[in-house]
Amino acid sequence: MNIGIAKEISASGKETRAIMLPREVKRLIEEKHRVIAEKGLGLRMGIADSEYREVGATITRDRHRIFTQDLVVKLKPPLTDEFRMMRNNILFSMLHAEQNPRFVRLMDKVNVKAIAMELITNRAGERLVQCTDMSGEQGMLMAFHVSKKSPRDCRVLVLGYGAVSSGALYVANALGAEVKILRKSEFRNAKHFLRHVDILVNGLAWPKEKRDNKEYIVTKKMLSLMNPYGVVLDLSVDYPNPIESCRPTLISNPAYIINGITHISIFGYPGLAPISSSSRYSKQILPLLLKIASVKKLSRLPNYIKKAIIDPENFEF
Repeated sequence: MNIGIAKEISASGKETRAIMLPREVKRLIEEKHRVIAEKGLGLRMGIADSEYREVGATITRDRHRIFTQDLVVKLKPPLTDEFRMMRNNILFSMLHAEQNPRFVRLMDKVNVKAIAMELITNRAGERLVQCTDMSGEQGMLMAFHVSKKSPRDCRVLVLGYGAVSSGALYVANALGAEVKILRKSEFRNAKHFLRHVDILVNGLAWPKEKRDNKEYIVTKKMLSLMNPYGVVLDLSVDYPNPIESCRPTLISNPAYIINGITHISIFGYPGLAPISSSSRYSKQILPLLLKIASVKKLSRLPNYIKKAIIDPENFEF
């Protein structure tokens, strides 16, 4: 199969990751696939084009050539102009189509189907392409940085204690913060627990029905209960989510202030550690790419990949 690997240019150029590193590209080529990588793909992480060329990839600065290959591989969803370059091919990327149906509309216009990386899971429901712990880790470090306090002087309240919160909890505890996890049975008493908090962390996967009904655990008015220069760290980046004042941001402009409280809600926290997250993603997607590239029809993919297919004809807007 002909595979195009696109350079990330979103977030005003501050998204610097490469979805595939040379060692994984080499494996694709060993399996007789043709790989065309965009010039400068890994340059911002210290990986020269020559390293991709040495393992057998073709390097091009022609973006149209990248986006017209049989399979286009990209970490973040394509920009509007990138979608417009595609025609009758397959996209393999993070997509989050439920929150971003406009991507599916753009796919429909150019007859493109996608395989959403974030929807590929094992039998236990665990994502096979993920850096959720890294999201929590990097978000927590940023929250401490903007709180104007030493971590040891911070009171941290965490909503949820699943995978996305694990990294935040690890960092907060390791740096000596006072940490409280708000259990589900305590949600109704959120006002009480929010008093004098320095950093409020949201790690909850907020169900669609609650998003649709705009149900909140923490309202805008409740932000006044937090300490001055408080921080809301939204790790789930659902919208709407259990904190009324949250909205997604990008790594190029990660924070905004409401009622004196700094909000951080980055779509792509692992981008704060681009070398580490690129290395992990590249390893994770290689076995998936080998399976995708080995079939002539998407219908022949194994079920755990097939269920991640986004087909505009079947999508419920």
